[in-house]
Amino acid sequence: MTYASDRKRENLIMLEILAGLDKKPPKDLKKAKEKQDRLVHELMLRAWEIPFYRKRFEETGTTPADYQRTEDLYKFPIMTKEQLRDWMDEELEKNPEKYKDWHINPTSGSTGIPLKTLFSPRENAAGHANWLRVLMMGGFIPIVHKNLHRPNSLHTVTGGKKSLGEKLIGLRWKEMSDSIKNRIPSEQLLKEINEYKPYFLYTHKNVLVRVAKYAKENNLPLWQPKLYAPISEMLDTQSEHLLLEMFGPGLLNAYGLSEVGSCATRLPGSKEFVVNSDTHAINIYADDGTPSDNGMAVVTPLYKTDLPIINYETRDRMESYTKDGIRFITKLRGRMNDVIRHKDGSVTEWGNIEIVVNYSTNLDIVQSRFIQESYDLIRIQLVKDPASQLSNEEIERRYTEQFAPVLNNEFRFEYEWMDEIPADPNGKLRMIVNNMKES
Repeated sequence: MTYASDRKRENLIMLEILAGLDKKPPKDLKKAKEKQDRLVHELMLRAWEIPFYRKRFEETGTTPADYQRTEDLYKFPIMTKEQLRDWMDEELEKNPEKYKDWHINPTSGSTGIPLKTLFSPRENAAGHANWLRVLMMGGFIPIVHKNLHRPNSLHTVTGGKKSLGEKLIGLRWKEMSDSIKNRIPSEQLLKEINEYKPYFLYTHKNVLVRVAKYAKENNLPLWQPKLYAPISEMLDTQSEHLLLEMFGPGLLNAYGLSEVGSCATRLPGSKEFVVNSDTHAINIYADDGTPSDNGMAVVTPLYKTDLPIINYETRDRMESYTKDGIRFITKLRGRMNDVIRHKDGSVTEWGNIEIVVNYSTNLDIVQSRFIQESYDLIRIQLVKDPASQLSNEEIERRYTEQFAPVLNNEFRFEYEWMDEIPADPNGKLRMIVNNMKES
């Protein structure tokens, strides 16, 4: 088979792959671990044939025989976003003909420099199959249940020109009007949700939050889907409380990145994520680079075998444990590069600030963002719960009392009250924004 022929039959490939994926969290963890380990070894055999990775094998003095388990990936170098970007750009520049039938998945990049990730037709099909499987884990049935999702989504079941099979599935898949560049009023989005009444709803977290807030503020009815997923942004405690209150208990939290797909799933009612072990491996590194259950997550998509992404540095922090070798994630701590910087060179990460955010739900705050302007000034944007009986001044006083000690009492705070916090240009909403230039 060629890439061109795979492109033509991509949706059939997707269905074939979907048939082999687990539709429920694994009960036999030892069997799931055996499968994950086998996929890791097969991936490393493939990587051995790729010059980019052969060099990495040689640097570590290892061969594919040294990688028989997921834990063996700790021996292999970590890949940064910058390294991935440079490699993908080089591949595209050197071999444009080779990749003419591939998909290019663009992201804005947290640094503002675009990242283009190459996916072969088979890899792309596997990514879509994995996402569809995640929905099915929550009870979603394709063709039967209605799905309302953000437009131009990389998570859609089809994308691009649609075959007959895609059209049949697509009959129950509807796009929302939440454009990233052209803001759509919350009133219109609320109307779309209420009129379509989807079984499953997913879009940017900040879009769901503002719709929920709008409905609550105006005492309007809001359709509660059986299943809904806030995507593309970390789900903070404030937002989760509001979403559960307004959209109901069907919250599905799917952790992933566009470069590597959906890696771990927290089903409605559950307090922890389970790694999608038949498609991904997640290892965690302590700050000193050693294996750990708590620290930075490093992801390897096991289905991406034509142009692998091995040991990808997410810059997200997690707390986890393993049972029979399968990783369960108890807490997501957010991006390592979203930090508050101190004069002495140290930083305060989201995990520390989250203590204040969790406390603030008792102060009727439904959304917040922390913006560092200098070494002595932090601007805090706040959105109050429409039902709050507390004054702005009282909330500010209590917020400062809680927040200042976390930052060693080094900062003064300016508060900015908003009806809603606007998303970043890429459609996401970061919890911490640092406006200082790195020295």
